[in-house]
Amino acid sequence: MGPTQGHVERFFERSPDLLATADRRGHFTCLNPEWEAVLGWSREELMAEPYLNLVHPEDLERTCQEIARATDSAPCVTRYENRLRARDGTWRWLLWGARWDGEGWTAVAKDITTRRELERQTLHDPLTGAANRALATDRLRAAIARLGRSAGAAVALLVDVDDLAAINDAHGHAAGDAVLRAVADRLVERLRAADTVGRFGGDRFLVVAEGLGDGGAHGIEAVIERVHGAFARPVPTRTGLVGITGSVGVAVAREPDVDPGDLIRDADVALRRAKRRGRGFAEVYDATLAAEVAARLQLAAQLRGALQRHELRVVFQPLVALADGAPIGCEALLRWDHPTQGELAPGAFLRIAEDDGLIVPIGAWVLEESCRQLAQWRADGHDLWVSVNVSARQLGHPDFIAVVERALRQTGVPPHAICLEVTETTVLRRPEVARQVLDALRRLGVRVALDDFGLGYSSLTHLKALPVDVVKVDRSFVADLCASTQDRAVVEAVLTLARRMGLTVIAEGVETAGQDELLREMGCPVVQGYLYGRPVPPGEVALPPAAAPPAQAIASSRP
Repeated sequence: MGPTQGHVERFFERSPDLLATADRRGHFTCLNPEWEAVLGWSREELMAEPYLNLVHPEDLERTCQEIARATDSAPCVTRYENRLRARDGTWRWLLWGARWDGEGWTAVAKDITTRRELERQTLHDPLTGAANRALATDRLRAAIARLGRSAGAAVALLVDVDDLAAINDAHGHAAGDAVLRAVADRLVERLRAADTVGRFGGDRFLVVAEGLGDGGAHGIEAVIERVHGAFARPVPTRTGLVGITGSVGVAVAREPDVDPGDLIRDADVALRRAKRRGRGFAEVYDATLAAEVAARLQLAAQLRGALQRHELRVVFQPLVALADGAPIGCEALLRWDHPTQGELAPGAFLRIAEDDGLIVPIGAWVLEESCRQLAQWRADGHDLWVSVNVSARQLGHPDFIAVVERALRQTGVPPHAICLEVTETTVLRRPEVARQVLDALRRLGVRVALDDFGLGYSSLTHLKALPVDVVKVDRSFVADLCASTQDRAVVEAVLTLARRMGLTVIAEGVETAGQDELLREMGCPVVQGYLYGRPVPPGEVALPPAAAPPAQAIASSRP
């Protein structure tokens, strides 16, 4: 026995789904009450205008394509999703199952708004609203797969917000979050609708673009410029305007067999190279960079065992009191006796050690070796002190203070005989964290030197706020001291400021008699450079006479 007319009417009126019939023109001809419950419009209002007037602009083209495809053929069924405008101005996601019978439509729709919101939360970053790492990577995979069917290239751009940690330290994490949200919004605004902006984690975004040529408005360079444009304006936060820059690493796929993970890795390599150039640069991965990466990976693998194979050693360069030319201390410098490349200076491998985290154990070993050698010299009656370089990775390591304490305790070296050098850029990267560590060092009685002084963007402003004892003028200012009145003025200003603040100045890179003479006239107390001695093994260091009075060129500073 089939359903009666009453049963059908009750089903139609009580169905939890949205039931509808429509004519060829796209006007609803019959709707059940669930439409009013979901969209808020009365059935009369919904039937008074074309259905397409309610469709979200982003879904309109796809909806029209589905309707056209069905009406151009024999009777058929189509399924699709789109958003319709509700009376309160919100958009409701509907999943459609519609049958075209040659004359009109019979349709069933389900409200899937909640499901789509849950999917969005799963696939989008909760802070910025951008695609999350999984979705952005999936979009990159799809873009690469389409290369065989479409022109142009698929491009992965890794975008790094420069010095976000410093922004968090200086302005608070709320400001850092505001920066990330602003960058995400600006990237979406500046890029094409077809491009994907995803938060890749921390301070990084992954931008996926496809169909790009080598030039013009839709070229790779144009996309890079649009990305950099997202950083052109400061970001307003509760603590004021925050200036931002972004570094970009780019990798390009032209064939559909490229693995998305490999492309992202190449973009990361390019990003690292861009960041080595400074803030706000972009680099594109190419064959030259690939060769550099291969060489770097090989060197990194060899460096991992260098300490255990006793290939690392410490050499010392004298620090000289300019007044009488007497050696008063040394700077400890690292050398790597590479099995095939010979002696390597720090510039050839320290960046690798820093990036891979190897600098932490290597740096601890250098400090221990330096303290051990200093203890021997002092036991022999030579009143010297030794300065040791500290990297950004070491300074931020939670065990760093314990490493310093252990080196002092095991060797018996007095704390004031050790001076730890940190570069100005390292300190300014995360000033609050650096200040805490430097304060702890001074409580131990260890001296602190600010190395490469003058290269930072706000040197004098930060100097008075940092707990340091020594300022080392960067060698770039000393190199042109005789020829450049500007460099001479910088050195004189640093000397004047240091004297007023009770700090000692060391001039680095002194190589000529002319530089020596000018520095004497300026009253520079301590100098370092090839004119007075190159870095040499401990047995070749020029030592002051045994049992000499304590060196006074650098005053012991206490908090």
